[in-house]
This record gives sequence, C-alpha cells and structure tokens, in this order.
Amino acid sequence: MNGGIIIMIVLLYLLLLGGSITASILYIKNLQDLLKQVDPKNRLVHPGFVWMLYIPFYGAVIFPFMLYPRIAESLRKEFDERNSPQPGDYGKSLGIVLPILICCMIIPFLNILAMLGFIVIGIIYWVKMAQYKGMLRSIPKTDGVRISSNSDLLD
Repeated sequence: MNGGIIIMIVLLYLLLLGGSITASILYIKNLQDLLKQVDPKNRLVHPGFVWMLYIPFYGAVIFPFMLYPRIAESLRKEFDERNSPQPGDYGKSLGIVLPILICCMIIPFLNILAMLGFIVIGIIYWVKMAQYKGMLRSIPKTDGVRISSNSDLLD
C-alpha cells in the first residue's frame, strides 16, 4: 500500500473518532441541561449523573436501563407540576431501545443494522429531549401551586 493512502485512512479514522466523541459530549450535555430545567424535587436523577454514560460497559449496557426511565419520569412529574402534561411517554421507550441496540451490536450479522438503528434512534431521542428542554424553558414554573386551566371560578 502507498504511504499516502495509509495516512488518509488514519486521518479519516481520527476524524470519525473525533466527531463521535464530540457528538457524544454534546448529547450528554443536552441531557444534563434538560435535567437542570427540572425542579430538584421532581428529579429522579441528578443532572451530573448523565456523565456516567462514559463508564466502560456499565455506561453503555447497564446504566442506560436505569437512567432513561428516570429521565422520563422526572419529565412527567415536572410537566404535570407545571400543569402542562405532554402526550407520550417522555422518551422512555426510545431510551430503553438505545441500550438494547448497543447489546445487539455484539451479535454477528446484526451488528451493522443495530449500529444504524442506534444512530437513528439516538438522534430521534436527542431531538426529543432538546424539544422538552426548550418547552421547560418556555413554560413558567408554578412554585408548587397548581393552576387550573378551567376558567370556572367554582371549580
């Protein structure tokens, strides 16, 4: 092989590696910022704990099964408290699918499909959490006072 081709392959690999690391940092930072928008009494997970996704094996296979349902439940509690419940499960099912796809990546012949699925579902989850973060920033906090949406004074 030509030395120039090897250098190009190494540079491409480093570019892909750097892009993957940058994307994962931005993803985790998005989750942390989302959880910071949730009132501490409604949080089932501290915002800083999302960085545990970087722990080898545990952060890819075990921790996500605990983290994503807790994020979803924290969001549900926060939106309910702000009297603005949202349809759906707040990303819980998408969050469960992500570590399942990671586990499927070790299965031969299924690994490429699982990796592509992980990328697609991961982007969908990321966008959904960013939307929830934006919604929480725009919906005023009620400070524990539940405001009725009914205009009837006798309700």
